[in-house]
Amino acid sequence: MTSPDDAAIGTTTPDFLRGGGEMGDIIRAHDWAASPLGPPRTWPAALKMAVRLVLSTGHPMFLWWGPDLIQFYNDAYRRSIGPERHPAAIGQRGRDCWEEIWPIIGPQIEQVMAGGEPTWNENALVPITRNGRLEDVYWTYSYGPVHDEGAPNGVGGVLVVCTETTETVLAEQKRADLVKRWRRLFDQAPSFMCITGGPDHVFEFVNDAHVALFASQDWIDRPIREAFSDVADQGFHDVFDRVYATGERVVLEAAPVRFRPARGARETVRYLDYVCAPITGDDGEVIGIFCQGVDITARREAEHHLRLMINELNHRVKNSLATVQAIAAQTLHGDGVPARVREALTERLIALARAHDVLTDEKWAGASLREIAGQAAAPHLSSDHQDRFVIEGPAVNLPPRSAIAVALALHELATNAAKYGALSVLEGRVRIKWTASLEAGGDVRLHMTWRESGGPPVNAPATRGFGSRLIERGLAAELRGRVRIDYPATGVVCTADAVIAAESPTDWAAEADLTF
Repeated sequence: MTSPDDAAIGTTTPDFLRGGGEMGDIIRAHDWAASPLGPPRTWPAALKMAVRLVLSTGHPMFLWWGPDLIQFYNDAYRRSIGPERHPAAIGQRGRDCWEEIWPIIGPQIEQVMAGGEPTWNENALVPITRNGRLEDVYWTYSYGPVHDEGAPNGVGGVLVVCTETTETVLAEQKRADLVKRWRRLFDQAPSFMCITGGPDHVFEFVNDAHVALFASQDWIDRPIREAFSDVADQGFHDVFDRVYATGERVVLEAAPVRFRPARGARETVRYLDYVCAPITGDDGEVIGIFCQGVDITARREAEHHLRLMINELNHRVKNSLATVQAIAAQTLHGDGVPARVREALTERLIALARAHDVLTDEKWAGASLREIAGQAAAPHLSSDHQDRFVIEGPAVNLPPRSAIAVALALHELATNAAKYGALSVLEGRVRIKWTASLEAGGDVRLHMTWRESGGPPVNAPATRGFGSRLIERGLAAELRGRVRIDYPATGVVCTADAVIAAESPTDWAAEADLTF
Protein backbone atom coordinates (compact mmCIF):
# COMPACT_ATOMS: atom_id res chain seq x y z
CA MET A 1 0.00 0.00 0.00
CA THR A 2 1.30 3.46 -0.92
CA SER A 3 1.23 6.25 1.68
CA PRO A 4 -0.12 9.73 0.75
CA ASP A 5 3.38 11.15 1.07
CA ASP A 6 4.75 8.54 -1.31
CA ALA A 7 1.94 9.13 -3.80
CA ALA A 8 2.70 12.83 -3.81
CA ILE A 9 6.26 12.27 -5.05
CA GLY A 10 5.32 9.53 -7.42
CA THR A 11 7.43 6.60 -8.47
CA THR A 12 10.70 8.56 -8.43
CA THR A 13 11.17 7.87 -4.71
CA PRO A 14 13.48 4.95 -3.97
CA ASP A 15 11.98 2.27 -1.76
CA PHE A 16 14.54 2.78 1.01
CA LEU A 17 13.41 6.43 1.43
CA ARG A 18 9.70 5.72 1.74
CA GLY A 19 7.87 6.50 5.02
CA GLY A 20 9.68 7.95 8.04
CA GLY A 21 7.18 10.69 8.97
CA GLU A 22 8.36 14.31 9.04
CA MET A 23 12.02 13.39 8.67
CA GLY A 24 11.22 11.13 5.74
CA ASP A 25 9.64 14.12 3.95
CA ILE A 26 12.64 16.32 4.74
CA ILE A 27 15.19 13.74 3.58
CA ARG A 28 13.26 13.10 0.35
CA ALA A 29 13.00 16.83 -0.37
CA HIS A 30 16.70 17.50 0.22
CA ASP A 31 18.89 18.28 -2.84
CA TRP A 32 21.22 15.32 -2.49
CA ALA A 33 22.57 15.78 -6.02
CA ALA A 34 24.33 18.92 -4.81
CA SER A 35 25.86 17.11 -1.82
CA PRO A 36 29.02 14.96 -1.65
CA LEU A 37 26.77 11.88 -1.58
CA GLY A 38 25.07 12.52 -4.93
CA PRO A 39 21.54 11.34 -5.89
CA PRO A 40 20.03 8.68 -3.55
CA ARG A 41 19.84 6.04 -6.34
CA THR A 42 23.65 6.13 -6.57
CA TRP A 43 24.26 5.60 -2.86
CA PRO A 44 26.07 2.44 -1.76
CA ALA A 45 23.92 -0.40 -0.50
CA ALA A 46 25.24 -0.02 3.05
CA LEU A 47 24.10 3.63 3.19
CA LYS A 48 20.67 2.79 1.75
CA MET A 49 20.24 0.07 4.36
CA ALA A 50 21.35 2.38 7.21
CA VAL A 51 19.01 5.21 6.14
CA ARG A 52 16.14 2.75 5.82
CA LEU A 53 16.86 1.51 9.36
CA VAL A 54 16.93 5.06 10.76
CA LEU A 55 13.62 6.02 9.16
CA SER A 56 11.75 2.83 10.05
CA THR A 57 12.44 2.77 13.83
CA GLY A 58 10.72 4.59 16.68
CA HIS A 59 13.96 4.76 18.69
CA PRO A 60 16.11 7.92 18.41
CA MET A 61 18.83 7.32 15.80
CA PHE A 62 21.42 9.48 14.06
CA LEU A 63 23.73 8.60 11.16
CA TRP A 64 27.04 10.09 9.97
CA TRP A 65 28.24 8.88 6.54
CA GLY A 66 31.41 9.15 4.55
CA PRO A 67 34.57 11.19 5.07
CA ASP A 68 32.51 14.38 5.46
CA LEU A 69 30.22 12.72 8.03
CA ILE A 70 27.02 13.76 6.22
CA GLN A 71 24.09 13.60 8.65
CA PHE A 72 20.72 11.82 8.83
CA TYR A 73 18.28 11.43 11.78
CA ASN A 74 14.71 10.33 12.44
CA ASP A 75 11.60 11.78 14.04
CA ALA A 76 12.43 10.29 17.45
CA TYR A 77 15.80 12.08 17.47
CA ARG A 78 14.27 15.30 16.13
CA ARG A 79 12.67 16.00 19.55
CA SER A 80 16.12 16.45 21.13
CA ILE A 81 18.02 18.40 18.48
CA GLY A 82 16.44 21.83 18.98
CA PRO A 83 15.27 24.51 16.51
CA GLU A 84 18.79 25.89 15.93
CA ARG A 85 19.79 22.75 13.98
CA HIS A 86 16.55 21.32 12.68
CA PRO A 87 16.09 20.81 9.78
CA ALA A 88 19.39 22.31 8.64
CA ALA A 89 21.34 19.41 10.15
CA ILE A 90 20.07 17.03 7.43
CA GLY A 91 22.84 16.66 4.84
CA GLN A 92 25.20 18.91 6.85
CA ARG A 93 28.79 17.97 7.68
CA GLY A 94 29.19 16.70 11.23
CA ARG A 95 31.95 19.04 12.38
CA ASP A 96 30.07 22.07 11.04
CA CYS A 97 26.91 21.06 12.86
CA TRP A 98 28.34 20.10 16.24
CA GLU A 99 31.25 22.50 16.62
CA GLU A 100 30.69 23.19 20.35
CA ILE A 101 30.80 19.49 21.33
CA TRP A 102 33.23 18.21 18.74
CA PRO A 103 36.03 17.85 21.33
CA ILE A 104 33.73 15.34 23.08
CA ILE A 105 32.21 13.37 20.18
CA GLY A 106 34.89 13.88 17.51
CA PRO A 107 37.42 11.38 18.99
CA GLN A 108 34.67 8.77 19.42
CA ILE A 109 33.56 9.14 15.78
CA GLU A 110 37.15 8.91 14.55
CA GLN A 111 37.68 5.75 16.61
CA VAL A 112 34.73 4.02 14.96
CA MET A 113 35.52 5.27 11.44
CA ALA A 114 39.08 3.98 11.84
CA GLY A 115 37.73 0.47 12.42
CA GLY A 116 38.04 0.60 16.21
CA GLU A 117 35.67 -0.63 18.86
CA PRO A 118 32.18 0.84 19.15
CA THR A 119 31.61 3.24 22.03
CA TRP A 120 29.14 3.14 24.90
CA ASN A 121 28.24 6.05 27.17
CA GLU A 122 25.58 6.00 29.87
CA ASN A 123 24.03 9.22 31.20
CA ALA A 124 26.92 11.19 29.74
CA LEU A 125 26.87 15.00 29.81
CA VAL A 126 27.06 16.34 26.25
CA PRO A 127 25.93 20.02 26.31
CA ILE A 128 24.30 21.26 23.12
CA THR A 129 22.94 24.60 21.96
CA ARG A 130 19.17 24.52 21.67
CA ASN A 131 16.26 26.80 22.45
CA GLY A 132 18.59 29.81 22.34
CA ARG A 133 21.11 28.71 24.93
CA LEU A 134 23.74 26.10 25.75
CA GLU A 135 21.96 23.37 27.72
CA ASP A 136 23.39 20.61 29.86
CA VAL A 137 22.02 17.54 28.10
CA TYR A 138 22.58 13.97 29.24
CA TRP A 139 22.60 11.01 26.88
CA THR A 140 22.92 7.28 26.95
CA TYR A 141 24.32 6.41 23.53
CA SER A 142 26.48 4.12 21.46
CA TYR A 143 28.48 4.83 18.30
CA GLY A 144 28.63 1.76 16.07
CA PRO A 145 30.15 1.14 12.62
CA VAL A 146 28.12 0.77 9.41
CA HIS A 147 30.23 -1.62 7.40
CA ASP A 148 30.93 -0.87 3.71
CA GLU A 149 33.48 -2.95 1.83
CA GLY A 150 34.27 -0.08 -0.50
CA ALA A 151 35.06 2.40 2.26
CA PRO A 152 38.41 2.96 3.99
CA ASN A 153 38.90 0.53 6.91
CA GLY A 154 35.67 -1.16 5.77
CA VAL A 155 33.54 1.43 7.65
CA GLY A 156 31.27 3.72 5.67
CA GLY A 157 29.64 5.58 8.55
CA VAL A 158 28.71 5.76 12.22
CA LEU A 159 25.23 4.83 13.46
CA VAL A 160 24.19 6.49 16.70
CA VAL A 161 21.57 4.75 18.83
CA CYS A 162 20.76 7.14 21.65
CA THR A 163 18.32 8.21 24.33
CA GLU A 164 18.25 11.61 25.97
CA THR A 165 18.24 11.01 29.74
CA THR A 166 18.35 14.62 30.93
CA GLU A 167 15.10 14.45 32.91
CA THR A 168 16.07 11.15 34.51
CA VAL A 169 19.57 12.37 35.42
CA LEU A 170 18.32 15.67 36.83
CA ALA A 171 15.66 13.86 38.86
CA GLU A 172 18.29 11.50 40.21
CA GLN A 173 20.61 14.40 41.01
CA LYS A 174 17.76 16.14 42.81
CA ARG A 175 17.02 13.00 44.78
CA ALA A 176 20.71 12.54 45.58
CA ASP A 177 20.97 16.18 46.69
CA LEU A 178 17.91 15.69 48.87
CA VAL A 179 19.39 12.54 50.40
CA LYS A 180 22.69 14.36 50.95
CA ARG A 181 20.89 17.27 52.61
CA TRP A 182 18.88 14.99 54.88
CA ARG A 183 21.99 13.00 55.72
CA ARG A 184 23.78 16.24 56.62
CA LEU A 185 20.87 17.21 58.86
CA PHE A 186 20.80 13.77 60.44
CA ASP A 187 24.55 13.87 61.00
CA GLN A 188 24.24 17.26 62.70
CA ALA A 189 21.40 16.08 64.94
CA PRO A 190 22.32 15.70 68.63
CA SER A 191 20.36 12.45 68.92
CA PHE A 192 21.61 9.16 67.53
CA MET A 193 19.83 7.76 64.45
CA CYS A 194 20.03 4.62 62.37
CA ILE A 195 18.09 2.93 59.57
CA THR A 196 17.95 -0.82 59.04
CA GLY A 197 16.43 -2.77 56.17
CA GLY A 198 14.80 -6.19 55.85
CA PRO A 199 13.90 -8.80 58.45
CA ASP A 200 17.57 -9.23 59.42
CA HIS A 201 17.80 -5.48 60.18
CA VAL A 202 20.80 -4.75 57.99
CA PHE A 203 22.24 -1.33 58.78
CA GLU A 204 21.79 1.13 55.91
CA PHE A 205 22.56 4.38 57.72
CA VAL A 206 24.05 5.58 61.01
CA ASN A 207 24.59 9.25 61.85
CA ASP A 208 27.58 10.86 63.55
CA ALA A 209 25.97 10.75 67.00
CA HIS A 210 25.33 7.01 66.56
CA VAL A 211 28.97 6.44 65.60
CA ALA A 212 30.19 8.52 68.56
CA LEU A 213 28.08 6.50 71.00
CA PHE A 214 28.34 2.95 69.63
CA ALA A 215 31.51 3.08 67.46
CA SER A 216 29.28 1.92 64.61
CA GLN A 217 31.36 3.25 61.72
CA ASP A 218 31.71 -0.27 60.25
CA TRP A 219 28.13 -1.46 60.79
CA ILE A 220 26.80 -0.54 57.33
CA ASP A 221 25.59 -3.58 55.32
CA ARG A 222 25.78 -5.78 58.41
CA PRO A 223 22.75 -7.30 60.25
CA ILE A 224 22.16 -6.02 63.77
CA ARG A 225 22.83 -9.37 65.44
CA GLU A 226 26.29 -9.43 63.90
CA ALA A 227 27.16 -5.75 64.17
CA PHE A 228 25.80 -5.19 67.71
CA SER A 229 26.29 -8.57 69.33
CA ASP A 230 27.03 -6.94 72.72
CA VAL A 231 23.30 -6.56 73.41
CA ALA A 232 22.25 -10.04 72.30
CA ASP A 233 21.02 -11.00 75.79
CA GLN A 234 19.38 -7.65 76.60
CA GLY A 235 16.24 -7.83 74.45
CA PHE A 236 17.10 -5.07 71.98
CA HIS A 237 17.24 -7.41 69.00
CA ASP A 238 13.77 -8.60 69.99
CA VAL A 239 12.53 -4.99 69.90
CA PHE A 240 13.58 -4.69 66.25
CA ASP A 241 11.95 -8.04 65.46
CA ARG A 242 8.70 -6.91 67.10
CA VAL A 243 8.56 -3.60 65.21
CA TYR A 244 9.24 -5.35 61.89
CA ALA A 245 6.64 -8.06 62.55
CA THR A 246 3.82 -5.85 63.91
CA GLY A 247 4.40 -2.51 62.19
CA GLU A 248 3.99 -0.79 65.56
CA ARG A 249 6.62 1.51 67.00
CA VAL A 250 8.25 0.82 70.35
CA VAL A 251 9.27 3.56 72.78
CA LEU A 252 11.71 2.89 75.62
CA GLU A 253 12.69 5.32 78.37
CA ALA A 254 15.84 5.25 80.48
CA ALA A 255 16.63 1.76 79.14
CA PRO A 256 20.00 0.50 80.45
CA VAL A 257 22.28 -0.80 77.71
CA ARG A 258 25.53 -2.67 78.35
CA PHE A 259 28.08 -2.61 75.54
CA ARG A 260 31.70 -1.91 74.68
CA PRO A 261 32.06 1.53 73.07
CA ALA A 262 35.16 0.37 71.15
CA ARG A 263 37.09 -2.81 70.49
CA GLY A 264 38.98 -3.85 73.57
CA ALA A 265 37.26 -1.24 75.73
CA ARG A 266 35.64 -2.08 79.06
CA GLU A 267 31.93 -2.72 79.10
CA THR A 268 29.89 0.35 80.03
CA VAL A 269 26.25 0.97 80.90
CA ARG A 270 24.41 3.83 79.24
CA TYR A 271 20.80 4.86 79.79
CA LEU A 272 18.90 5.57 76.59
CA ASP A 273 15.57 7.09 75.62
CA TYR A 274 14.76 5.87 72.12
CA VAL A 275 12.02 4.96 69.66
CA CYS A 276 12.00 2.32 66.94
CA ALA A 277 9.46 3.02 64.18
CA PRO A 278 8.60 0.97 61.08
CA ILE A 279 9.46 2.10 57.55
CA THR A 280 6.83 0.98 55.05
CA GLY A 281 6.88 0.59 51.29
CA ASP A 282 4.28 1.70 48.74
CA ASP A 283 2.14 -1.34 49.53
CA GLY A 284 2.17 -0.65 53.27
CA GLU A 285 4.45 -3.57 54.09
CA VAL A 286 7.26 -3.01 56.59
CA ILE A 287 10.60 -2.85 54.78
CA GLY A 288 12.85 -1.42 57.48
CA ILE A 289 13.16 0.36 60.81
CA PHE A 290 14.11 3.90 61.80
CA CYS A 291 15.58 4.21 65.28
CA GLN A 292 16.24 7.52 67.04
CA GLY A 293 17.18 8.28 70.61
CA VAL A 294 19.28 10.15 73.12
CA ASP A 295 21.79 9.14 75.75
CA ILE A 296 20.43 10.38 79.08
CA THR A 297 23.14 8.82 81.23
CA ALA A 298 24.60 12.26 82.25
CA ARG A 299 20.62 15.29 81.94
CA ARG A 300 20.16 10.63 84.82
CA GLU A 301 23.47 10.70 86.92
CA ALA A 302 22.83 14.39 87.60
CA GLU A 303 19.25 13.60 88.63
CA HIS A 304 20.48 10.86 90.95
CA HIS A 305 23.04 13.22 92.48
CA LEU A 306 20.39 15.92 92.88
CA ARG A 307 18.04 13.43 94.53
CA LEU A 308 20.75 12.50 97.00
CA MET A 309 21.36 16.16 97.76
CA ILE A 310 17.64 16.84 98.25
CA ASN A 311 17.27 13.81 100.51
CA GLU A 312 20.26 14.93 102.51
CA LEU A 313 18.88 18.48 102.71
CA ASN A 314 15.47 17.21 103.84
CA HIS A 315 17.15 15.05 106.44
CA ARG A 316 19.20 17.96 107.72
CA VAL A 317 16.15 20.28 107.86
CA LYS A 318 14.22 17.68 109.85
CA ASN A 319 17.13 17.29 112.21
CA SER A 320 17.41 21.07 112.51
CA LEU A 321 13.70 21.38 113.36
CA ALA A 322 14.04 18.61 115.93
CA THR A 323 17.08 20.38 117.40
CA VAL A 324 15.17 23.68 117.55
CA GLN A 325 12.32 21.93 119.35
CA ALA A 326 14.73 20.44 121.87
CA ILE A 327 16.49 23.76 122.43
CA ALA A 328 13.17 25.55 122.86
CA ALA A 329 11.93 22.91 125.32
CA GLN A 330 15.11 23.15 127.41
CA THR A 331 15.27 26.93 127.23
CA LEU A 332 11.64 27.40 128.27
CA HIS A 333 11.66 24.67 130.91
CA GLY A 334 12.25 27.07 133.78
CA ASP A 335 9.58 27.94 136.37
CA GLY A 336 9.41 31.53 135.14
CA VAL A 337 8.05 30.53 131.70
CA PRO A 338 4.31 29.83 131.55
CA ALA A 339 3.32 26.41 130.25
CA ARG A 340 1.09 27.98 127.60
CA VAL A 341 4.13 29.69 126.06
CA ARG A 342 6.04 26.41 125.88
CA GLU A 343 3.02 24.63 124.38
CA ALA A 344 2.36 27.35 121.81
CA LEU A 345 5.95 27.38 120.56
CA THR A 346 6.18 23.58 120.47
CA GLU A 347 2.91 23.26 118.57
CA ARG A 348 3.98 25.89 116.04
CA LEU A 349 7.24 24.07 115.43
CA ILE A 350 5.34 20.81 114.98
CA ALA A 351 3.00 22.48 112.45
CA LEU A 352 6.02 23.79 110.56
CA ALA A 353 7.56 20.29 110.53
CA ARG A 354 4.34 18.75 109.20
CA ALA A 355 4.17 21.28 106.36
CA HIS A 356 7.79 20.48 105.58
CA ASP A 357 6.91 16.76 105.42
CA VAL A 358 4.20 17.44 102.82
CA LEU A 359 6.63 19.42 100.68
CA THR A 360 9.25 16.70 101.01
CA ASP A 361 6.79 14.05 99.84
CA GLU A 362 6.05 16.17 96.76
CA LYS A 363 9.78 16.81 96.11
CA TRP A 364 9.26 20.51 96.87
CA ALA A 365 7.16 20.95 93.74
CA GLY A 366 4.41 22.33 95.98
CA ALA A 367 1.84 20.97 98.39
CA SER A 368 -1.83 20.10 98.13
CA LEU A 369 -4.08 22.64 99.85
CA ARG A 370 -6.40 19.79 100.78
CA GLU A 371 -3.57 17.94 102.52
CA ILE A 372 -2.42 21.08 104.36
CA ALA A 373 -5.99 21.65 105.60
CA GLY A 374 -6.26 18.01 106.64
CA GLN A 375 -3.11 18.28 108.72
CA ALA A 376 -4.52 21.31 110.56
CA ALA A 377 -7.71 19.37 111.34
CA ALA A 378 -6.12 16.07 112.35
CA PRO A 379 -5.09 16.92 115.97
CA HIS A 380 -8.67 17.96 116.80
CA LEU A 381 -10.46 14.83 115.58
CA SER A 382 -11.44 11.70 117.45
CA SER A 383 -13.21 8.48 116.58
CA ASP A 384 -16.46 9.86 118.00
CA HIS A 385 -16.20 13.27 116.31
CA GLN A 386 -15.10 12.76 112.70
CA ASP A 387 -17.49 15.43 111.44
CA ARG A 388 -16.05 18.40 113.28
CA PHE A 389 -14.31 19.63 110.15
CA VAL A 390 -15.73 19.99 106.63
CA ILE A 391 -13.09 20.68 103.97
CA GLU A 392 -14.22 21.41 100.43
CA GLY A 393 -12.77 22.92 97.28
CA PRO A 394 -11.03 22.00 94.02
CA ALA A 395 -7.61 20.42 93.93
CA VAL A 396 -5.06 23.24 94.23
CA ASN A 397 -1.30 22.95 94.50
CA LEU A 398 0.40 25.66 96.58
CA PRO A 399 3.98 26.85 95.98
CA PRO A 400 6.36 25.87 98.82
CA ARG A 401 6.46 29.28 100.58
CA SER A 402 2.69 29.69 100.33
CA ALA A 403 2.14 26.15 101.62
CA ILE A 404 4.14 26.82 104.80
CA ALA A 405 2.36 30.14 105.38
CA VAL A 406 -1.08 28.53 104.95
CA ALA A 407 -0.12 25.62 107.24
CA LEU A 408 0.98 27.97 110.04
CA ALA A 409 -2.13 30.15 109.62
CA LEU A 410 -4.51 27.16 109.78
CA HIS A 411 -2.63 25.88 112.81
CA GLU A 412 -3.12 29.21 114.59
CA LEU A 413 -6.82 29.28 113.71
CA ALA A 414 -7.31 25.68 114.88
CA THR A 415 -5.41 26.31 118.14
CA ASN A 416 -7.48 29.40 118.95
CA ALA A 417 -10.68 27.55 118.05
CA ALA A 418 -9.73 24.71 120.41
CA LYS A 419 -9.06 27.14 123.28
CA TYR A 420 -11.77 29.71 122.85
CA GLY A 421 -13.95 28.97 119.85
CA ALA A 422 -15.94 26.26 118.10
CA LEU A 423 -13.52 23.42 118.84
CA SER A 424 -13.69 24.07 122.59
CA VAL A 425 -17.10 22.35 122.77
CA LEU A 426 -18.33 19.07 121.33
CA GLU A 427 -21.07 20.74 119.30
CA GLY A 428 -18.68 23.12 117.54
CA ARG A 429 -17.84 22.79 113.83
CA VAL A 430 -15.32 24.30 111.39
CA ARG A 431 -15.74 24.59 107.62
CA ILE A 432 -12.70 25.28 105.42
CA LYS A 433 -13.80 26.13 101.90
CA TRP A 434 -12.07 27.59 98.87
CA THR A 435 -12.73 28.42 95.25
CA ALA A 436 -10.23 29.07 92.47
CA SER A 437 -10.39 30.80 89.09
CA LEU A 438 -7.92 31.35 86.26
CA GLU A 439 -6.85 34.94 85.61
CA ALA A 440 -5.27 36.64 82.62
CA GLY A 441 -1.61 35.71 82.34
CA GLY A 442 -2.14 32.26 83.82
CA ASP A 443 -2.21 33.24 87.51
CA VAL A 444 -4.83 31.65 89.76
CA ARG A 445 -7.10 33.63 92.09
CA LEU A 446 -7.78 31.71 95.33
CA HIS A 447 -10.57 32.64 97.74
CA MET A 448 -10.46 30.66 101.02
CA THR A 449 -12.72 30.87 104.08
CA TRP A 450 -12.37 29.49 107.60
CA ARG A 451 -15.78 29.58 109.31
CA GLU A 452 -16.59 28.42 112.87
CA SER A 453 -20.08 27.58 114.16
CA GLY A 454 -21.74 25.94 117.15
CA GLY A 455 -19.25 27.24 119.67
CA PRO A 456 -19.51 29.75 122.54
CA PRO A 457 -20.54 33.33 121.66
CA VAL A 458 -17.57 35.21 120.28
CA ASN A 459 -16.27 38.58 121.40
CA ALA A 460 -13.68 40.50 119.40
CA PRO A 461 -10.35 40.59 121.29
CA ALA A 462 -9.21 43.91 122.67
CA THR A 463 -5.70 43.44 121.22
CA ARG A 464 -4.14 41.46 118.40
CA GLY A 465 -1.88 38.62 119.49
CA PHE A 466 0.96 36.94 117.66
CA GLY A 467 -1.34 34.45 115.99
CA SER A 468 -3.63 37.13 114.57
CA ARG A 469 -0.70 39.14 113.28
CA LEU A 470 0.82 36.01 111.73
CA ILE A 471 -2.42 35.32 109.89
CA GLU A 472 -3.39 38.79 108.77
CA ARG A 473 0.07 40.09 107.86
CA GLY A 474 2.34 37.14 107.23
CA LEU A 475 -0.18 35.09 105.26
CA ALA A 476 -1.30 38.09 103.22
CA ALA A 477 2.29 38.87 102.27
CA GLU A 478 3.08 35.28 101.26
CA LEU A 479 -0.13 34.89 99.24
CA ARG A 480 0.09 38.28 97.49
CA GLY A 481 -3.42 39.13 98.66
CA ARG A 482 -5.65 40.22 101.56
CA VAL A 483 -6.45 38.31 104.77
CA ARG A 484 -9.11 39.35 107.24
CA ILE A 485 -10.37 37.93 110.55
CA ASP A 486 -13.89 38.81 111.71
CA TYR A 487 -15.49 37.99 115.06
CA PRO A 488 -19.28 37.68 114.69
CA ALA A 489 -21.05 36.22 117.71
CA THR A 490 -21.79 32.97 115.84
CA GLY A 491 -18.09 32.15 115.33
CA VAL A 492 -14.76 33.39 113.97
CA VAL A 493 -14.56 33.89 110.20
CA CYS A 494 -11.21 34.25 108.39
CA THR A 495 -11.17 35.04 104.66
CA ALA A 496 -8.20 35.15 102.32
CA ASP A 497 -8.04 36.41 98.72
CA ALA A 498 -4.76 35.36 97.18
CA VAL A 499 -2.96 35.06 93.85
CA ILE A 500 -1.02 31.89 93.06
CA ALA A 501 1.74 32.31 90.50
CA ALA A 502 1.16 30.79 87.05
CA GLU A 503 4.09 28.38 87.36
CA SER A 504 2.51 26.47 90.23
CA PRO A 505 0.70 23.35 88.92
CA THR A 506 -3.06 23.37 89.45
CA ASP A 507 -5.60 20.67 88.70
CA TRP A 508 -9.05 22.06 87.91
CA ALA A 509 -10.52 18.77 86.75
CA ALA A 510 -11.47 17.35 90.16
CA GLU A 511 -13.90 19.13 92.47
CA ALA A 512 -14.76 17.08 95.53
CA ASP A 513 -15.79 17.42 99.18
CA LEU A 514 -13.75 15.89 101.99
CA THR A 515 -15.48 15.59 105.37
CA PHE A 516 -13.64 14.71 108.58
